[in-house]
Amino acid sequence: MSARTRPQLKHTAPVFGSGEQILIGGFGDVTEITDPTGAIRALLELLDGSRTLEQVHADLGTSFPEVTLDEIAGAVDQFDQAGFLLDADASPDGILEEHELRRWERNINFFGSFARLADNKFEQQRKLRDCRVTLLGLGGLGSHVLLDMAAMGIGHVTAVEFDRVELSNLNRQILYREGDVGEEKLGLAVERVRRFNPHIDIEAVNLRITSTEDVLGVIDGADVVISVADRPKMEIANWVNEACVARGVPLVTGGLETQRAVYFTMIPGTTGCVECWRRQVFASDDVSRELLEEKRERRIGGDNAAFCPLVTMTTGFLIGELTRLVTGIAPPVAAGRLMELRFTDYAMGESESWKRLDDCPVCGPERDTKPSATDLLAAH
Repeated sequence: MSARTRPQLKHTAPVFGSGEQILIGGFGDVTEITDPTGAIRALLELLDGSRTLEQVHADLGTSFPEVTLDEIAGAVDQFDQAGFLLDADASPDGILEEHELRRWERNINFFGSFARLADNKFEQQRKLRDCRVTLLGLGGLGSHVLLDMAAMGIGHVTAVEFDRVELSNLNRQILYREGDVGEEKLGLAVERVRRFNPHIDIEAVNLRITSTEDVLGVIDGADVVISVADRPKMEIANWVNEACVARGVPLVTGGLETQRAVYFTMIPGTTGCVECWRRQVFASDDVSRELLEEKRERRIGGDNAAFCPLVTMTTGFLIGELTRLVTGIAPPVAAGRLMELRFTDYAMGESESWKRLDDCPVCGPERDTKPSATDLLAAH
């Protein structure tokens, strides 16, 4: 801890209780501390962000001279590990401009709830601003994802779409209107999102993806790929998977299966890829193998049901994974596992999981040609 550090009790960790009992709240949990002398309560009151540790020690010493600086440092370290403190000396100078501080104030406060004394909460918003995301598809999920990324402050997006607006899209594709029927989605979506956030840099790519090479062409320089393109279903999953592995770029993807939302994250060099998953399914699940075998894939039923509440929740999962990958405030939830949420009871859980296969022809270790994507993101 730096001598300049000024520990500040987070507003999300209120102190209450009386007598010898101290209660510190936060995020639905309460920590109970026994304080027979009153020294801990006095210490907490001094952790208001205006004092260094030495100043805290001096002020506490007027009532509790027996408490040493080392004891205060030990208590502050415990409070820090519990997530109660941030450094009031952390500054946005050189990290964010004044407009960014105002526009994303609530984001920054959210990141502050994860911050420790060694962290600067403003850095997390900078990471969102500086990251580059390729978004494949601007339909039900993609239109929500693009608008939400603009709202949360993602700075650079390559948006890929080829389709036109249909009337049946409008129960969930929020960037389009009835007057847009027949028009190309790409231009409409980009123009409306730019009006909402004129600071976002969007590269619009009008492209129908038909190969791995198509995907490779639009993910150069990307930190994360979000794929919500769904035609043709099986082929596009393969193309995107192969391209992301080849480039070492994490993939976040998901969709709807009528009454459930599903999503997963693939991190090259860390998790198994889509091909690893498919091979493990083939080896263990006869029914799924029958459905997924390429010669029979056309028998899989259509997905012509899509309901806005499930679309919105799936979007939240996808950009939540994006935030975890880019900022590192928490590990990705769906790395190497298919998460599902069922509409019938909103039960959330793991549906399937898979590991990286040594003999995978797409991502097997012998095919590694670059650092792990996790390492690349950590250095971002």
